[in-house]
Amino acid sequence: MEANSNTSKKMCPSYVGKVGAQLFGVVGKDGKVQFITPLTVTEDFLSLNKDQNSLEQRFRFTGKCVEKGCAQWNKEESKCSLSRKVQNLDFQKKAEIAFCPIRSQCRWFSQDGKEACFSCNEVTRNMEELLVNRQQ
Repeated sequence: MEANSNTSKKMCPSYVGKVGAQLFGVVGKDGKVQFITPLTVTEDFLSLNKDQNSLEQRFRFTGKCVEKGCAQWNKEESKCSLSRKVQNLDFQKKAEIAFCPIRSQCRWFSQDGKEACFSCNEVTRNMEELLVNRQQ
């Protein structure tokens, strides 16, 4: 993996694990995401992790928010609808927001502020996919 280079574009905190994405969290034994300094996903990383559970069950990835190119984009409000859905999950929310290496570029934080952060370390992409499918 390679060190992340910063850009000015908003980043999706619920990206897929693919070459070029940024790995920014590892799911611990307690099921909570431990955030790390982002690393660029390489073919080697994918090869080393292909025989285990889904990458998105074990890691959190970020990548460029594609806005209107994403099924979660609310065109009327010009924002990500998934952020609010995640905020409404029935988790025990923290009183303080945790360290996050992508907060300054995060799509969810930019549109919803710290409210988007309280449950973020409880969420993996697979949970979000179930939530989206259940609410459609």
